[in-house]
Parts: sequence; C-alpha cells; structure tokens
Amino acid sequence: MPPTGDLADDLAAAVRGPEIFAVYQPQVSLESGSIVAAEALCRWSHPLLGDIDPVTMIRVAERSGEIHPLGRRMLQECLGTLAGWRETGRDWAVAVNVSPVQFADASFARHVTAEFTRRQLARGSLVFELPSDRHPVADRALVSQLQMLHDIGVEVSLGGFGTGDSSRDLLPGLPLTEVKLPGHLVRSADADSRAALRDEVEAAHAYGLRVVAEGIETLTHLDIAVALGCDRAQGFLIRQPDSEIVIP
Repeated sequence: MPPTGDLADDLAAAVRGPEIFAVYQPQVSLESGSIVAAEALCRWSHPLLGDIDPVTMIRVAERSGEIHPLGRRMLQECLGTLAGWRETGRDWAVAVNVSPVQFADASFARHVTAEFTRRQLARGSLVFELPSDRHPVADRALVSQLQMLHDIGVEVSLGGFGTGDSSRDLLPGLPLTEVKLPGHLVRSADADSRAALRDEVEAAHAYGLRVVAEGIETLTHLDIAVALGCDRAQGFLIRQPDSEIVIP
C-alpha cells in the first residue's frame, strides 16, 4: 500500500466513478426479528491496488478534503437505494457514516436538509452515524448542525458506546436517537463485563435511545445482545454486507 498522500489524487478521481460504491449490512429488530434498517459501508475498489482499507480511505479523504465530495456522493447513492427499498415495500432506514470533518463545511447540513425535504423522506428513514474516536460534543458548531438535522427527522447515532471514547457522559450533549455497542465488547462479554454493559444499555434507554449491538457473528453473541437488553443487532450472523439485500 502506498503512503496515504499518494492516494489523494486517485481518490479524487475515484469519487467521480464506479470505483467508489456502497454495500449494505442489515440491522434486525431483536423484538420482531425483522430487518428494520441497513448500514451503508463505503468501499473503494482501486484499479491497480485492489480493495482499499476503509480506514485508510477515510484518513486520505479527511486529510485531502475529498471527504466532502465523497460524503455527498455516498449520501446521494444511499438516498437512491432508500427510495428503491420504499418502492418495493421495504420500509427500512438507511444509516450513513459521516465524519465530523464534513460538518466543517456549513453547507453540508443545508444540503442534507434540502435533499431530505425534496425527496419527502419520512422521519427516521435516514440515520447519520458518527464515529466513536471523536468527541463531537466539544464542537458546538457540529452539535448545532446535528440538532438542525435531528429536528427535521434525520436520526443521529453514536458508535463505540460503552468504551472510554463513547460513554454515557456524552449522551446529554448530543441530539442522539441511537448508540451502538462495538462487536468486541459484545463478543468478549463475561459475567462481570455483561453487568457493566447492561448498566450502559439501561443508561442509554433512560435517555430514550435505541441500542444496536454490532459485530454479531454467532448465536451466542446474539443471545448476549438480547440479555443486555439491546434493541437491534447487526453482524455477519445476520447478513454479510452486500450491494443488494436479498430477502430469502
């Protein structure tokens, strides 16, 4: 893999073509067992280097400024997919990962608002997922924009809940609808850590938030998610990410 700086020009070109695309991983309700949403995962298939690691791709995008066109490209693709789901009777939400860097451009929130209104999207049909390795509550401008989007019906999700970077201390300062428990916490939970995680889940519920368990790979992991009181689950056991979600 070449240095990230060498990939910036390649990414700028890729954003405008088919090298960049989304795959979707379903989330199921742990109450009904039905698919209720799907997370869109951005992928980059480089013509010479093959599949670029998503973490590398986002690092290059943020450092080069390409996160802005990349983010808008992904939003348009995901909203198109969402429309297709709705036309075929699949009343699912689409979750789109966003970088706090995108909100440095004040026009981003306005663009989302305009698209949400133009497409007459239902409240809760679009979810923006923030990464767990930032502290967005400290960025007043970002929080203000998230609040504006939340007010029109865009839901906001925070990843990494239950870790040092994303705990219940952040909940009062953000206009959240959802938090996500990382897969490694769910998969490694023993009797003691389950009690602590259960406390985190209950704290989120006390704020009226939905809790999604990520990284569910086995039936044991699914049982743990249920025991913790999570509302939704996502992972390879449910479905592998794919460009289309085929219902058996």
